[in-house]
Amino acid sequence: MFFRFRHFRRTRNSSKTGGPRVLSLLRNVEAISAGRNRAKLHYTLLRTVSLLLGGKADVGIFACEPQGEATLRLFSGPTIMNSALALWPPLLDQVRSDGRHITRVVHGRVCGALMLQASELGGDPLVLAYGTDHAPQSKPADEVSGEIAVLARIYGNQIRLLDYSELDSLTRLLNRKTFDETFDRLLTPPSPDEDEVMDERRHAPENDSPAWLAVIDIDHFKRINDSFGHLFGDEVLLRMGELMRKTFRSGDRLFRFGGEEFVVLLNAPDEAQALSTFERFRISVENHPFPQVGTVTCSIGFTAVSETDVPTDVVGRADEALYFAKDNGRNRVSCYERLLGDGLIARKEEAPAGTDFDIDALFDLK
Repeated sequence: MFFRFRHFRRTRNSSKTGGPRVLSLLRNVEAISAGRNRAKLHYTLLRTVSLLLGGKADVGIFACEPQGEATLRLFSGPTIMNSALALWPPLLDQVRSDGRHITRVVHGRVCGALMLQASELGGDPLVLAYGTDHAPQSKPADEVSGEIAVLARIYGNQIRLLDYSELDSLTRLLNRKTFDETFDRLLTPPSPDEDEVMDERRHAPENDSPAWLAVIDIDHFKRINDSFGHLFGDEVLLRMGELMRKTFRSGDRLFRFGGEEFVVLLNAPDEAQALSTFERFRISVENHPFPQVGTVTCSIGFTAVSETDVPTDVVGRADEALYFAKDNGRNRVSCYERLLGDGLIARKEEAPAGTDFDIDALFDLK
């Protein structure tokens, strides 16, 4: 088992005891069960476990990568590096996806590790590990591990609920109703509470990249349904979802907007890289053998996303680029800013900030 670390500030750890501490713990449990932001769930779980175990405990959340490397993504505690390097590796090597809670007493400390419930959205499996002082006056080790397991199950239940409510039932991509919330989160800086927790993704170069939004439309999808039936039409949609997950990174946000329309929120350093990524997806669709149907193509329009954008504006720009692609032969990718610069389209007046918008209307015009 190999480990990678990043240098971050530690989380604030409460030293309250008694009634106030219990109330604070319950509030954190409530926050887990009420959380809609998947990223914040990790922070809240870590904070809750740290509060439960006390200020001398070390708590970490690892991302287990396919090549067997474990990255310490979030952590809290005064001796976290010693725990991660000296105490936890044997436990991490034994953690499996069945959710079994592994505990050991190592050098006088109660240590434990278990794999957290994974989301259908994918990403590297996450493992929660902890180490706390083991003394006669403290809670028995099995009671501590039982409480940790309960918190992990509450977290897992919330992940399942989010998957149920936020994923499209056919493709298992994010559904349309989650778009506005995700869009706002993309443009909103992290709150001070989030920034107190170490997270390697916050310092990763790709997360400082500009954002791009693409609207993807399957060419002649009505003809597919009419010629082969809705069963094969649904199979095309399923395969599109699979190709999107294979082409785009786990940090990119993939949506099915209904019918044959999909939306991607992508991080890329510049227009050329964004174009290359969308072209790669277009080619993968064109070259994929769809059962019974054969060759299927798609048209894509994309645009840059700025901090001042509202959803109706950015989707409208991408949609205009999509119209251009479909009106000029289909099976192509068009960038709104490039089309505007080349004089191929004219800029339209955008809605002022705070204006109510109807994204459905944008797609109903197709």
